[in-house]
Order: sequence, then structure tokens, then C-alpha cells
Amino acid sequence: MTLNFVRWCFDPQVWIILGILLIIADVFLGYDFFVLPTGVAAFIIAAVLHGQEAQWIEGTVLFSTWHQVMISYAVLSILSIVGLRFVLQRKRKNNVEEDINDY
Repeated sequence: MTLNFVRWCFDPQVWIILGILLIIADVFLGYDFFVLPTGVAAFIIAAVLHGQEAQWIEGTVLFSTWHQVMISYAVLSILSIVGLRFVLQRKRKNNVEEDINDY
């Protein structure tokens, strides 16, 4: 079982499927843009793993253990969530209309 998990962690197609499922879940289940950034992080991990397999940069290995893949996914998810929240809150502040009840 552990061998399959490790194999799946290094498969870019698994991360693409996970990203698609998370984005669909966010759109259709209405998680208020919380799961969307984790889906984006899954796409980024898929791109990095694909680049590592295709050796886009010769001799560079970013992920050698499954721990590194999972920690990178967690960090990217948190950064994506914070970044999206920051952008959305900033947009809301700029587009605030005057409230007629504000005296």
C-alpha cells in the first residue's frame, strides 16, 4: 500500500485529477473560494513533477521523497489561500459603494 501511495505522489496525472476535482467541488458546492486555491496548488505540483520527469532543467531534482511533495503542496495551498483572500478583500474595499445608511 505504501508503495502505491509513493508512486501516486510522483505522478503528475494524479495531481491534475486532484486539481480538477477540487476546483469542481469549489464551484459546484460553494466553498467560498477555499478549495479553489488548493486545486491551483495541485496544478502547480503537477507542473513541477512533469518538469522534473522531462528534465526541463538538467540534473535538477526538486522532489526526491514523498514528504517533500506533500510539504510543498501544503505550503503552496496556504500561500494560494492567503494570496486569493488578499486579492479578493482588496477588490472589495476598492469597489465599496457609499452606503445610504452611513450618517
